[in-house]
Amino acid sequence: MSAKTILRNSVARLIFQMGITRPERCSRGRLSIVTFHHVLPEADRQAYPYSGLVVTPEELDAFLTYFTVHFDCGALAAQHERYLSGETPARPLLALTFDDAQHDNYSFARPVLARHHVKASFFVPVVAVERQKLLWHDRLGFAVLTLLKQTHGGREQLMRILATAGLSASGPHSMVSNVVGAAKELTLEARLRLVEALAEAAGATPAPEFARLMTFEEIAWLAADGHEIGSHSMTHCLMPECDDRALAYEVAESRRMLQARTGQPIETFCYPNGNADARTARAVAQAGYRRAVTTTWGNNGQDADRFQLLRYDMVARRVQDSSGKFVPAQLAFRMSGFYPGLGS
Repeated sequence: MSAKTILRNSVARLIFQMGITRPERCSRGRLSIVTFHHVLPEADRQAYPYSGLVVTPEELDAFLTYFTVHFDCGALAAQHERYLSGETPARPLLALTFDDAQHDNYSFARPVLARHHVKASFFVPVVAVERQKLLWHDRLGFAVLTLLKQTHGGREQLMRILATAGLSASGPHSMVSNVVGAAKELTLEARLRLVEALAEAAGATPAPEFARLMTFEEIAWLAADGHEIGSHSMTHCLMPECDDRALAYEVAESRRMLQARTGQPIETFCYPNGNADARTARAVAQAGYRRAVTTTWGNNGQDADRFQLLRYDMVARRVQDSSGKFVPAQLAFRMSGFYPGLGS
């Protein structure tokens, strides 16, 4: 562990003990929203292209243990309505959300939530679930991993495809994270061409079973448990790049289909990749939703735009010590508004 990390953790523990970063102080009178993606055992996390998007069931349990002690926890629709009504419970309000409708949310997150007696919101990309097809960033990620593992020319072929797309794989992160980050800067058509070219080059190697999405039947079971189901669009596109007609389809049709599939009102929208602007927010409001969430870091006061709500993205390694042990004080520091580089 670096000296900087040791110092940071020491400061986090000290100011937590002093009460400076405790949620009861920093989050009182505000609505906090946290988001998770994959919940997988460690062996599967190591095989997934974006390990930072994964928490293990044990890590999720640690997060929920902390949240249920310091916050009044629940699904976003219920928590947001309580907040708008002016309710001020003894512990600040917090909503739990899960993006992308991954099957592991059903198989691993669901029982952990049940043990803690809390409800959450699950955001569904409708077409991907309907077709049981990986989201574009997962298709890209698994293709890149496959090419990197090929002993005869895989890396060279990957570099040629990236060069053709005008992309570089260099950067501060892993190869696959750099590629997906660069791909998000392409036009929709160019991005889809890149994904198809990488998938074709990687061959017919199937993605691991753990990477599949939930079925609509499993989503309906979550709804029956009392969890909220929200829309994550039809195609998991980057919303601002859609024209007005496509935008209306992404928000309105996904709401209609999810209401038909679950039998419950669909009131919350989650922007894929967190990408939103004033035009997309208007489209979401016009489609009949009551709120929408971004991935911009922070919590929400009474002046928050209900169609561009802020969230805290939960990354396990950022709140652990060198042995992988959960450090509650570090999470409190990151969510306090005092952590350097993270606003609130």
